[in-house]
Amino acid sequence: MIWVIGVLLVTGFGFVSWRIPLVGRVDAGARLAIAFACGCVGVAAVMFAFTLVHLPFTRGTLLVALGLFLAGAPLTRRFAPPSPRGAGRGIWGAVLLLTAYGLLTARETCGDLIYFWGPKGQRFYVAEKIDVAFLAFPHYSLMHPDYPPLLPLVYAFASSVAHGFSWWGALFSMLILLAATVLAFRGLARERLGNDRANAYAALLAALLAYGYARSMVAGAGEPMLLLFETIAVAALTFHDDGEVLAAIALAGAAWTKVEGAAFVAIVVVAYLLTRRRVVRAVAMAVPAIVLVGSWLLFALKNHFIDQYARAGERMHLESLGLIARVMSRQASYGAFYLPWLAGAVPFAFAKNWRRAALPLIVAAGLVASTIYFYLHGQAPVWWIESSVERVLLSPLMALLVAAAAASE
Repeated sequence: MIWVIGVLLVTGFGFVSWRIPLVGRVDAGARLAIAFACGCVGVAAVMFAFTLVHLPFTRGTLLVALGLFLAGAPLTRRFAPPSPRGAGRGIWGAVLLLTAYGLLTARETCGDLIYFWGPKGQRFYVAEKIDVAFLAFPHYSLMHPDYPPLLPLVYAFASSVAHGFSWWGALFSMLILLAATVLAFRGLARERLGNDRANAYAALLAALLAYGYARSMVAGAGEPMLLLFETIAVAALTFHDDGEVLAAIALAGAAWTKVEGAAFVAIVVVAYLLTRRRVVRAVAMAVPAIVLVGSWLLFALKNHFIDQYARAGERMHLESLGLIARVMSRQASYGAFYLPWLAGAVPFAFAKNWRRAALPLIVAAGLVASTIYFYLHGQAPVWWIESSVERVLLSPLMALLVAAAAASE
């Protein structure tokens, strides 16, 4: 329980996000969810900086850093009133309860939590730093040592608060991330869609992600964190004309959560340029992500544990394109006759605002294309696709649903 409280305590690093005008307009639940997401970026950046200056991240040093962040937060600002009750709220509440059952009975545990997300967080906590000797050890190469460090650092922060790593807490963090994703989406969509439609699409998003998480078993892994950042970025840019600042923070979080996050940043920036044609804002929006990823790559190169990022120059196997398309198409059904895709596609039959839906639609298409691009770099990629594509396709599924919600305006 203390470990889970430690995860929630990360929100304190994100209260400064309430100074962003857009965040100040959303309801209380969305404001807290956004603060939590921004706090994850903040605490990871602080802990990375601690490693660079050789300052151990103990409970004391981290709480001092938390106090400094709280000092700059507008905590005296009045909370926005909660959203009035509307269609869908009971549905996504039931979805969260079912997800909690799946987590607490260990039915949704991800193998990657056991093999590298958890061990990294545990080791960083014990070493009180990002342990480069651990990451560079050649026998641990399958642990993806150069994967972005945000999620393990959040785990290490919670472990510092609780004085120990919790495997059950890591599983339960997925419920926190799912709830934050739904709350953030609902709050960001509510200004355009109104209470009832925002609640209804939030319920649909909750059901879609909860089923996708259960089907692909991602509890404790990076996908729920990645989807939180991706949803905030896409929703902020889709439903608001002043969403660039919040999107920039979310893009930085996505890029520092998984390798795929860097591709997501590029796709969102291109989609923004095509739909908004604001070059300076597009570049500025990508800067935080570029700084974080660039600094992490330099750190990995200096300490000799570069791995996944080094594969960008590998040869593509275009002869595998047909095989990749067949396997992806089969796995994309999610064992439910493509119902998750239909949930996002059917509302377009009643679309009213295709122009606002353009950005998330471009993002969804770009994410599918980038997935194919990554698989083209693998030899005989059938097992790779079958073991990962259901997780990877959750991102374009989310973007498709955001587009459907935007088109209903």
